Amino acid sequence: MANLTPSKPDLPPSPAELPDRLCTWCQVPMKKRLVGGKQFVHYTCPKCVFQHTTRLGPKPPSPTH
Repeated sequence: MANLTPSKPDLPPSPAELPDRLCTWCQVPMKKRLVGGKQFVHYTCPKCVFQHTTRLGPKPPSPTH
């Protein structure tokens, strides 16, 4: 029998679904938000303002010249 699970469109993850990250310096949980057309997660430490960005999904192929 076939699996009849409805397919959902490619929706960006909600902030609750994004991976948590501790600050490199303070070890405090960082705030997170989607940026760059929802392709990146931007983390900011509320204590020392350290910032880090992580790409969601695979890296696109580089253009050929």
